[in-house]
Amino acid sequence: MAAGEQLAGAKPKALMTARQQLRQALQRGKLVHAYLLAGGSEAARMELARYLAATLNCQEPREGEPCGRCRSCQQMAGGNHPDFYLFKPQGATLKIDQIRELERQLTFRAFQGGARVAVLAGADTMTEAAANCLLKTLEEPPEGAYLILLAAQPDLLLPTIRSRCQELHLGGEGGVSPAGATYWNRLAGAGLAAMLQEILPELEKEDDLPAVLQAMALACRDQLVWQLTGTATLLLQPGYLLPVPLSPAKAWRCFQLIQAARAAIERNGNRRLALEVLMFNLHRELASTPE
Repeated sequence: MAAGEQLAGAKPKALMTARQQLRQALQRGKLVHAYLLAGGSEAARMELARYLAATLNCQEPREGEPCGRCRSCQQMAGGNHPDFYLFKPQGATLKIDQIRELERQLTFRAFQGGARVAVLAGADTMTEAAANCLLKTLEEPPEGAYLILLAAQPDLLLPTIRSRCQELHLGGEGGVSPAGATYWNRLAGAGLAAMLQEILPELEKEDDLPAVLQAMALACRDQLVWQLTGTATLLLQPGYLLPVPLSPAKAWRCFQLIQAARAAIERNGNRRLALEVLMFNLHRELASTPE
């Protein structure tokens, strides 16, 4: 069975959405040099990374899928492709020596004339020294080289690392909270009284409030992407678009407000104050005259 066919089996919807985005980028020649695969299970993240590596080096790719039969695909399946590098945490963390070894490997030319692909599993465990070392490679990527970072908790990565990668969310375990998108839909149709008296107390009791707020922010992001592109395959949480869409400007401001509240909670832990400020600000945005 071809590598692409294996990946296309019964998988979570978010995984298929991420794969479709990569497939579309492959077909259009629009791949970026660094990807961050966030959330989902460890197996799903690794499977998607291997799919991308296999397709990039496949000798007979078909519509963005690896053939599964050529020498390169057979080497990928056997775990012995000379241009595929996998780095995993040593103990609890990815260390600076591993990043230096990654950089050394990427200085060589591809053995088989294709792409060199390096995967950092557990990228969210990088030490600060390792992350700072990786920044140089992300800023000046070697020609023909691709970096794929895998992270269950992408928020643990340095913002400078995340900003230099294209982030794809797989959802599921360790990923996007469906409750967050549901809250967002409720907030968009609620008055200030309902926000403060009904929704705020429920949010305050959430065990993993930062994850819920992150999902709300991603719902805003989807609204923005949908308004600007109309492309469903780019959505991270299909099915949670608002019945009455926001303008791109409003969606972007709401996204920023939610992210600011999440950062405030993680910084000082005062949930009530951060959520009250968020409710007032969102009400002001959502109730104002459409743009």
